[in-house]
Formats: sequence, C-alpha cells, structure tokens
Amino acid sequence: MPTFPLPPLPAVIDLSLVAVALGSLLILRLAHGALPWGHLMIAVGPDGRLMRPRVKWHLWSISRGEPPRLAAIGGFASVTLGCAAAAAVAPRLVDSIFRPVASVWTMMMIFTVAVSTVLIPLGLSVLVRALLDMTARRGSMVGLVVGMRRDAGVFGRTYRIAVQAGDRAMAKRLWAESFRVNQATFERLSPGDKISVEYSPRLRYVYNTVLPEPLKKAVG
Repeated sequence: MPTFPLPPLPAVIDLSLVAVALGSLLILRLAHGALPWGHLMIAVGPDGRLMRPRVKWHLWSISRGEPPRLAAIGGFASVTLGCAAAAAVAPRLVDSIFRPVASVWTMMMIFTVAVSTVLIPLGLSVLVRALLDMTARRGSMVGLVVGMRRDAGVFGRTYRIAVQAGDRAMAKRLWAESFRVNQATFERLSPGDKISVEYSPRLRYVYNTVLPEPLKKAVG
C-alpha cells in the first residue's frame, strides 16, 4: 500500500493555525462583531412617558439576523475548518507524548485543538438553525417600534430595532422582539412607528419590512 509523505510538523501547525484563525473570523463575522455599547432610542407612550420595553438585544448571538443560506454556508465552513485543523494536529499531539517535541510546538498544537473544539459545535449550531429556517414557514409581526439601537462593531456598525406586538395595555408584560435591519431602513424609522415585519423564525432574518407611509400634505 503506497504511503504519502506527511508535511513537517511546523508546516502542519502553521496551516492548522490559519484554518482556526479563518474559522474564528468567520464566527466573529456571524456574530456581527458587536461591541457592548451603542446609541439607544426608546419610544414614548401616549401619556408622554418612556415606554421602557423589555427587550433582549442579542448583541453576541451567532448568525442572528443573517440570511439563512449565508448562515448555512458559514456554519458548514466553520465546521470544515475546525475538523481539518483538529484532524491534522490531534494525531501529532498524541504522538508528542511518546516522542516529545519543542514546548512551543506543543503549546501551539494544544491551542489549535482547543479552538477547533469551539469552532465545530458553534458551526454545527449555526448550520442546523439555518437549515431549519430554510425549511420553515416565515413568521410575521405587526407592532410598534419601541426601541432602536445602533452599535459599533469590528465589521462596522449594526442597526437593530425592537418591535412590540399586542395591545398597549399588555406592553409592560410582553417582551419586544429585536431585529437587525440595514442602515436605510433604520434611518427611515423612529420610535413609536407601526410596522409589519416578515422574518425567519430562528435566525430572525428580516425578509420584508412594511414601513409607515409618510404623512401626505393636505390638499386645498
């Protein structure tokens, strides 16, 4: 049975580090690279007081707001990169127990395997959620914009709105759903607007948004 020569140890580690680095950047991109600060606007109720809605903004949720197909590709790529890095380094890490190598290479192999064990389950969760969204029926919601948030991020700014459905009397007991929108939609909205949102049930990707029409000037 023919045997193929394996690349030397440093080359394998370098390639594995590149793979886990790409996978980490991909996961960070799917998390939108959001930072825990930003500009927040809250709607004002009919009595003039702040509505103070109960909103889960999901700043670091993986793939929330991404198109299901793009999220599925990203999750599959993350799993592939993590598995490839682990498969290349794990046998050599076990072999280093019996035939010790330089400590720096051992630490790099341990780091690569550790990052791979994080990338694989995260990528699988993204892939499964995306596939479920691609086969599920779209959800819809009609409600008031009770909060707007603009956050800084590694890959640029992200724009989110909080939409609260239901009766105004039940507003204090209901959670407002947060959705990620583009900058154009964000700039056309203001707290208190009534909108209709069509979204994916798990990733909360907005397929379609019916914005309020601008007030028409009186004729006459």
